[in-house]
Amino acid sequence: MSKYGTFAFIFFTLISIDLSGQLDSLINAFKDASTPEVSAAIVNKMTEKCGVDFECIRPFYVALHELKADDRILNTYYSLGNYYFRKGSILDAKEIYLNGMNRARHVNVNHKSLFNFYSSLSNVYHMSNIVKADSAFYYISESEKIIKYQEMDEETYWKSNYNRYLIYIALKNFEKADEYLIKSYNYLKNSANRMNKGFVLHTLLEATKNRGSKAQFQKYLDEYILFKKAGNVELDVNHMGILDLFTDKEEAKKLLEESIRRVENITEPSDSPDARRIELAEIYNEDGEIDKAIEQYINIVNDPILKGHGLALRNAHFSLYEAYKKKKQPSEAYKWIEKYIALEDSMSNEAFKSQVAEYEVKYQTKEKENQLIKQELELKNASLRTRTLWAVLSGLCLIFFIIGFLYFRNVRFKTQMMLKDNEIREQKIKELENTNKLLSLNSVIEGQEAERLRIAQDLHDGLGGLLTTVKAHFQSIQKEIHQLENMNIYAKTNKLIDEACIEVRRIAHDMVPYSIKIAGLKGALEDLKESIQARGLPCELEIFKADLLQLNEQHSNMLYRIIQEVTNNAVKHAQATKLFVQLVCHEKGLNVLIEDNGKGFDINHLLTSTGMGLKSIDSRISYLGGKINYDSSFGHGTTVNIEIPYSTIDSNKISDPI
Repeated sequence: MSKYGTFAFIFFTLISIDLSGQLDSLINAFKDASTPEVSAAIVNKMTEKCGVDFECIRPFYVALHELKADDRILNTYYSLGNYYFRKGSILDAKEIYLNGMNRARHVNVNHKSLFNFYSSLSNVYHMSNIVKADSAFYYISESEKIIKYQEMDEETYWKSNYNRYLIYIALKNFEKADEYLIKSYNYLKNSANRMNKGFVLHTLLEATKNRGSKAQFQKYLDEYILFKKAGNVELDVNHMGILDLFTDKEEAKKLLEESIRRVENITEPSDSPDARRIELAEIYNEDGEIDKAIEQYINIVNDPILKGHGLALRNAHFSLYEAYKKKKQPSEAYKWIEKYIALEDSMSNEAFKSQVAEYEVKYQTKEKENQLIKQELELKNASLRTRTLWAVLSGLCLIFFIIGFLYFRNVRFKTQMMLKDNEIREQKIKELENTNKLLSLNSVIEGQEAERLRIAQDLHDGLGGLLTTVKAHFQSIQKEIHQLENMNIYAKTNKLIDEACIEVRRIAHDMVPYSIKIAGLKGALEDLKESIQARGLPCELEIFKADLLQLNEQHSNMLYRIIQEVTNNAVKHAQATKLFVQLVCHEKGLNVLIEDNGKGFDINHLLTSTGMGLKSIDSRISYLGGKINYDSSFGHGTTVNIEIPYSTIDSNKISDPI
């Protein structure tokens, strides 16, 4: 945006805001501002409205916290803090500086704007009612770290040294204060920044006048006069601010006379002491020493360094006219006023010519600027066409890329779906195979149980009945064959027949436990316990929460066969003296624990064994969807833990629990 466009935008922005009105309008305008100039104008409007009433401007201050901390926002914190600092609201300024500092640190711990915040905070602390020198010195040190990190110009150190000067002045340590003031000026001695240099030099001139030697004062006075005369605009001596330094005329007179003598003693002076001569002549005039004043004015007129023109020369001519008029020498006064008028006309002509030349230069410069603007517009148009072409090509490339991306993603998706379908089909095939295996296993087990039932019935109905008939016939001939009794053959034969009947019943019971049908699994296990004890092995049986048992007759038979097989192994092979069987039922399944104190065995050998008993156990456990775990070692007995979940049994289509 051009300079005039910026100011036009500022003007219309401010016009659009209700000047009498609400702070909200200004806050919204600040949020929408796009340039630092507009932001600064809006903030000035708000400070004009609120003055030093911080509560009035607090809504804007709160809104400022919600905006992103860019350079515009950080500069606003600094400007707002400076406003309250200049108005004497030190505490408000301190709050604003600290918040701005924290937001700048959040962006970057070495952010460039931190230099201003640290410098301002050092001033806040040294101007407190109780001087907080430690805090002030801390922030000065922090500001110098930013100068070093950001690689600022070395002359920037003038500010930190000037701030130290202010702190020592507040502490009334004038020796230290003057030391840092001189350091501050040394950084600015060759600076092009006339405002900073003039400010510090004038402070140094006052300090040496109050506390320094005459030589020091004279030195800085000469530098101050040269500094003032080096400006772009010629200044009258009264505009130099030199006379304000003197409160005693005699002191001023002596210092000026000494300064002029020193310049006159230089063989080839580079600067005219005209300003000092005019000041001295003014003092002579006030004291009534007109001749001495005329002498100083004549020296200015004859000064070869002035080269016959300049503001000082013109003022000297007019002062000679007034001096001779005071002496009542009209002819001399008339002579000098004529020279003054001629010099004034000459200077006016030169000024006019200079102005015309300046306008010509400006015109030519404007023409060149117009040509440059035209060339720049042509370049911009060419660049715009190029960017448009590239934008179109980029758009086409992007479209092709998106189409290609979507195509390949669709292909990949279809491929993944095919793989998923294959996995699902394979999984279904495996499930069908497992179902077929379970059905086959179920058929085998059911066949085994049916065959067992048939054999048991044959044993019980056939051989058992036959043995009973044999015993009856044998008893019927007892009375007739008394001699057999005397031979003890009868008792032995009768005992053998009883044992045969018992063994037939046992075999039949082992093949089909009728007690499951009568008293359920619990009754069958109690019969099994008595059978084990009858075979000479003490057995302890515990059954917990039998009411939660959820097995039908078929699966109760399977579990019974598993427990029967494990206990038979303990009776036959373990050489145990005690057997413990525990059945625990719960809502989600059941757990069977079988322990003996026998000789134990090698588990690895058991797992690789091909015995039919173990295969029968594993088949039934697999069908019931359970797990079996063996824990045994030689000489430490055996523990068998069986877990049967109801969820697996339900999936195998178990009938309602009994």
